[in-house]
Amino acid sequence: MSVFNPLTSDYSTQLFAAIGKKLYLNSESADVHFVFESNDDIERVPAHKMLLMAASNVFVTMFNGSWKEMDKVKIGDVSASAFKEFLQFFYIGQVKLTMENVAAVMNLGEMYNVTECLAVCTKFLKNNLNDENVCSNYELAIFLNQERLKKACEIFIGLNIKAVFKSTDFQTCDRKMLAQILKLNWMSCTEVELFVACMTWVKSASKQDVLTKEIVQAHLGDLFHEIRFGSMSLPDFSALIPTYGSTFSFDEHQEIIQIIADPTFQPTILSGDRVERCHSSEPWHRNRKILCDRLISSYGSSEPYKIESIETTVFSTNESLLLRAIDCPQVLVYMRGLNYCAHYHDMPTKVVIVEVADSEKEVILYSANEILNRRRNVRIFLTKPILVRPGFMYKIRLENGLPDEYDCHAGGLLKTSVELESGIIIQFHRDCVDDFEDDSDIGTGFLEDDPDIGRGLIEGLHFYII
Repeated sequence: MSVFNPLTSDYSTQLFAAIGKKLYLNSESADVHFVFESNDDIERVPAHKMLLMAASNVFVTMFNGSWKEMDKVKIGDVSASAFKEFLQFFYIGQVKLTMENVAAVMNLGEMYNVTECLAVCTKFLKNNLNDENVCSNYELAIFLNQERLKKACEIFIGLNIKAVFKSTDFQTCDRKMLAQILKLNWMSCTEVELFVACMTWVKSASKQDVLTKEIVQAHLGDLFHEIRFGSMSLPDFSALIPTYGSTFSFDEHQEIIQIIADPTFQPTILSGDRVERCHSSEPWHRNRKILCDRLISSYGSSEPYKIESIETTVFSTNESLLLRAIDCPQVLVYMRGLNYCAHYHDMPTKVVIVEVADSEKEVILYSANEILNRRRNVRIFLTKPILVRPGFMYKIRLENGLPDEYDCHAGGLLKTSVELESGIIIQFHRDCVDDFEDDSDIGTGFLEDDPDIGRGLIEGLHFYII
């Protein structure tokens, strides 16, 4: 005999969700109202003490302490609309986040210690980082002590630093934020580029196009000494003098020459760090790795997939990740006019990865020459990871050096959608699918023209989780 328990069934989930929606912003049943005043306008937001206390120990303390006898609580420094969004976590377990309200909602989550709120806001911001908001979000992460968001911002800044330098978000950030960026050990730029970016920041802060030592000192102060002049070459530093020579004091100029010329010299004014940031230890190496394995069967079809001179695999993701490696199959060769398959010599291949936005404009993120192997599958490790984000398509193009006298093939059947842990989904688009004549053509028993089966040269993707 089976016993139905409503508390452990989908019924209970639906029931509690329905109750939460009915109670949300319901003034008739509310036992407390949060009051917001703005420009002579007063708005009262109804709530229920027991629901708030069930999810927040801060509300427990407040309603058992200074707010115990109160049915009206005045709230400042946050808008009523943001507070309403925040309250949805207590009633319906979700929130409608936008780039306009997420900072306020996240601040409320920190203030009232609602961990679910902080986790959702962090994920939202991670998935929406771009050149024009990463500095602001980095500042928010530091202010709220959110390490996961902070690490994500640091990785984004490091990988996309040249674009970040050009952004209004960087050029208008405050001095404390600039100091945090200068503390980063790894950035994909030279120290010369970092120095020039700092001078651009000073121009923006001072509203002066021509810089002097006094102007730089007034805005950068000791941050000027954090620049690693010792990682520059003498020609690099010399090239800065015509434009920025007036920003150095005589002592600084002399010390920079000594730092560059003598590796044993210990400076007293400037940073003694001679390590190039682009050669320092990358910040993602300790991040957890995850594999998107597409392979259904290595040789599941009697019709091997014919490799074209340009092979393109298109994918998207629902969560920001760092792409670190690509798995390609063993290359097989059918000799024209003969009825047998043979291994062939290694096939030279150029790997190009591009990001495609809604406008269909392609941005090249990676380009390198590789070799596809005749003896075994090949794992192509990228020289540096690529940040892949929701809202974009990513194309992996393999430009293959094929011999004219042979037809090169791959045999595998591939998944067109792969669900990883924590709800991460990698979707593959416009994969080539063979027109199978009948089920006997597919050794694994899949139906012909199955939309879940793809063909191609990308059998797996390796990621770091941010």
